[in-house]
Amino acid sequence: MISNANGVVGVGCFAGQPTLSRVLDRMMKAYSLGDWKDAVSAHEKVSPENIVLQKLISGTSGMNGPHEDGKAEEKIAGFFLTFENQRPNLSVFTRRQGKQSRKYTTSLDEVSRLRRSRLH
Repeated sequence: MISNANGVVGVGCFAGQPTLSRVLDRMMKAYSLGDWKDAVSAHEKVSPENIVLQKLISGTSGMNGPHEDGKAEEKIAGFFLTFENQRPNLSVFTRRQGKQSRKYTTSLDEVSRLRRSRLH
């Protein structure tokens, strides 16, 4: 957990896929005040960031098949959830064989909208 004078800035989790999915689900349910997965799925664009997010949500361990550079499948290794201006941003970290890693970041604006609608 990272914090500053204004409070908590972000929370990270590095673990196996079942734990990552479970922890993210609990954190997002608490923030969105209920189920949140449909809000993310319904409004997402097709992009590498959102594909990785869907894999994390669904509990799938990695990206399918070899990638364009011919290297092995990426496996989700962890995530870091930050809140800036009451907007959640999610960074998902993947790891390939040989310990090469990649970071995908996406905004979870739909979850913020869902939270606001449930508060009013």
